[in-house]
Amino acid sequence: MATTSDDRPTSACAEGGDTVVFGPYVVALVDFLGQASELAKWDFAPGNADQSAQWFRAVQETVGRVIAWRGRFEECFRQGRAHGERFSQQFSEGQPVEPRQRFDEFRKTSLHTAHFSDTLIFYSPLQNEYGYWQVANVASMIATYGILMLEALAPKTVFRGAIEVGMLSQFPSGDPYGPSLAKAYYLEAKIADYPRIIVGPDVLSYLDATLRNPKTDGAATSNRNVAAICREFITQDTDGCWIVDYLSEKLASPTTDPALRQQVLGAARAFVQAELDRFAQAGDEKLVARYERLLAYFRSRGVT
Repeated sequence: MATTSDDRPTSACAEGGDTVVFGPYVVALVDFLGQASELAKWDFAPGNADQSAQWFRAVQETVGRVIAWRGRFEECFRQGRAHGERFSQQFSEGQPVEPRQRFDEFRKTSLHTAHFSDTLIFYSPLQNEYGYWQVANVASMIATYGILMLEALAPKTVFRGAIEVGMLSQFPSGDPYGPSLAKAYYLEAKIADYPRIIVGPDVLSYLDATLRNPKTDGAATSNRNVAAICREFITQDTDGCWIVDYLSEKLASPTTDPALRQQVLGAARAFVQAELDRFAQAGDEKLVARYERLLAYFRSRGVT
C-alpha cells in the first residue's frame, strides 16, 4: 500500500438495502488464554447467597476482566495517538490557517471494537474520510499491545494476539469481516503459539512503504517520522516471526516511573516462572514448552 496524501477514502457497496463499507484497515486481535476453565465456574444458576457470591466472583474473573481490558485498550490507543501527534506538529505550527486545518483533517481517525467470546477485535481505518493515510493508528495499536501485555502479565492475565493490515468490510451493525481480520486471526491462532503479539508481514510492508515514500508534504513527513519510531517497537523472535517487543525500553512510556516499571517487570517475571513450574509439575508438556519460550524472551531482555 502506498502512503500518499492524495488518495481517496474508502468505497461502499449497497446490498439488500444495506450499505457495507470497504477499505484498508489495521486490525488487532486479542485472545485471552485459560478462559474456558474460568467460564465453567459460573455455568450454573445460583440458589443461595454462598453460590451467588461464588458466581459473581467467577463472572468478575471472566466477563469483568474482558470488559476492563477492552476499556484499557481503547484508552491506551487514544493516548498513543496523542503521543504520536507530537511528532507531527511541524505540519501546523507556524503555518497559516489553511495548513492547520489540513493537519486537523489529517489526524482525524476512529477506533472500532468487536467482541466474540474471549476474543477482542480492534480495528481502525488506514485512510480517513479526507483521504489521508494513517500510520499513527498502526503505531498506536503496537504501542498499546506492548503496554497492555506487560500490564496484564503482572496481575496474572495472559493473552496472545496479532496485528495486521489489509482490506476489511464493516457491516451496518459495525461488525468487521474481511481479509485483514482473517490474516490477524490466522497469525494469532496458528502462529503465535505462546503469549506474544505477532506483527503481520503486511504491517511491515506498510511501514517500509511509508519510510520509502518520497513525498515532502506534511502528511508524508509525519507518517515517516511515526513509522520510523514504530519500527523500533518490533523485533524478530527466535523462530523468525516479528513480534511486539513489549519488554524493550523503547516501548516504556516516557512518563513511567522507573521504580514502578521494575516492580511490574518483576511481578510479570515471577508469574511466568510460577506458571512454568505449575505446568511442569502437572506434566503438561505443551504449556511447559510455551512458558519456556516466554521465559526465554524475558531473559533475552535482561529481566531475571
